[in-house]
Amino acid sequence: MYTYTLYGLTLATPFPCAALTPAASGTQPDLQVVEGEVPLHLAAPHAQEKNWEAAPGLYLLRSGKRAGRFLVENGQKITLQRGPAAQDDLLALALLDSVIVAALRQRGKLVLHANTAYTPGGAVAISGVSGAGKSTTLTALLQRGCSMLADDITVLQFDAQGRVEALPGVPQMNLLEDAAAGLDFDIRAYPRHQWRTGKALVPTHEQMHPSPAPLSALYLLEKADIDQIRLEKLTGTEKFIAAQSCIYGPMLPAEHPALFPLFSAFIEQTAVYRLTRPASRWSVDEVTDIILHTEN
Repeated sequence: MYTYTLYGLTLATPFPCAALTPAASGTQPDLQVVEGEVPLHLAAPHAQEKNWEAAPGLYLLRSGKRAGRFLVENGQKITLQRGPAAQDDLLALALLDSVIVAALRQRGKLVLHANTAYTPGGAVAISGVSGAGKSTTLTALLQRGCSMLADDITVLQFDAQGRVEALPGVPQMNLLEDAAAGLDFDIRAYPRHQWRTGKALVPTHEQMHPSPAPLSALYLLEKADIDQIRLEKLTGTEKFIAAQSCIYGPMLPAEHPALFPLFSAFIEQTAVYRLTRPASRWSVDEVTDIILHTEN
């Protein structure tokens, strides 16, 4: 078995995960991937798409012949049935892309589809649809001396004082070639993501923030046919809807009551902004300036 640290947990897996930080020798795992039989379908799924099914306390992923099937049970057990042509790198990709998200959510964590950086003003999360510029903005923040907490998957929990904090995630960033070029960042030496066309897998071990950090702001990044960047601080129902749109799904109705105190505290404690940038021009420097100089 291989053991790693991830989102505040020690994770044990029967295959290597090159992107992760190895755990200290002798550390007991909080969560373990074991090999065994995994069904093709759940008996009574409450939500499903082509490759996954979910029910309260259960998540089933079918990730193909070159990876396998994963079953997550109550955030305590992950069972893997390898595919006939399973490759370790694709098993690791499936685990980190969605399986670990299901396990964390079942363990009571609030998971956002967002990148998070630690800035002089505190931890800030950046969300938005694919192509909005989340990873580009995160890279620009790192180039300005900030540190990284998470790329794509941001995990929140309560700290000992009842504050909502973001946990350090996978020390790796998914960066598009054109975005990297705009930042004068050479990604030619890095491997490509198998499922996200055009993205490189860039290790960020040396730029990771070493510990959880209270979340001070969430920026919902959007593109529009405008000339100048717009920043709008959201309140009330609009803030609630915007924050809810960032939750990494599927979150089932049966899971809502357990997560409601954490989500409510997240809404109360975190400033939420809509940051709209021009679709017609490169504006990452301006976006980064706004994030770094807005008082939350």
